[in-house]
Amino acid sequence: MKTTFIVRIAAPLAFAYFHPSCPAAEIAHPSPAASPEHAFTLHGKNLATRSAGKTDHESFPLFFRDLTGDAALAKFHFEWLDTAEPVREYQRRFDPRSGIATTRFERGNAGFTATSFISHDTDLFVLHLRTDKPGQLSFRTRLSSGDAQGEVEDRRILKLPKARAWIFPMESEVSPGEHEISVHGEGEALILVAATNHPKQLPISKGHLATLGFGNAGIPDLHAVWTRLLARQESTRHAAPASSDESR
Repeated sequence: MKTTFIVRIAAPLAFAYFHPSCPAAEIAHPSPAASPEHAFTLHGKNLATRSAGKTDHESFPLFFRDLTGDAALAKFHFEWLDTAEPVREYQRRFDPRSGIATTRFERGNAGFTATSFISHDTDLFVLHLRTDKPGQLSFRTRLSSGDAQGEVEDRRILKLPKARAWIFPMESEVSPGEHEISVHGEGEALILVAATNHPKQLPISKGHLATLGFGNAGIPDLHAVWTRLLARQESTRHAAPASSDESR
């Protein structure tokens, strides 16, 4: 059955909705998005962002879904490190049924996979990073809102008045600065970003995500957190939006 697309453009994010009577086909592209309008749109209940699949530096703007015409609440910045070697075998994919975007590429002697989505039940932006060569994953992160830069709290946390990010490498230690957190020589990492910093609204707090693998002190079993977040996302089927470019 042919998939029908209904496209609606709304700055700064472009939404394309799938006709409910037709299956949503997976979208694949052999290169990163050339502009924000060509990026994949990720969304949860109230939160939205876009994923361009960059292999150097990418900014993820955080919008409330009903305020997409306004300025972003904050931006999460992700920078791949050790980028001297050229990228090979690149592909980015988007599954409209689950809202999961996946970027895969090779650089040097290693392959890299970045999986991102916004959790439907917690409105967390989830970014999972993995390499097939242990010790080859290195990256830098920060938060911003206008001219304000996020501050580092407790080594693994970046915070702003309206956003909070948790940086969890699976094995190695983080390298925090004043406004950024870096990870060097890792094999796998999990990043979670919330568009709030209010203690009562944070989706990661004492006992709040215990079913995902967080302990009473908020210390996670990272493998359990990632696999459960992914399983929940994959089990939720909906008519997710993609970008206007990918829907044509």
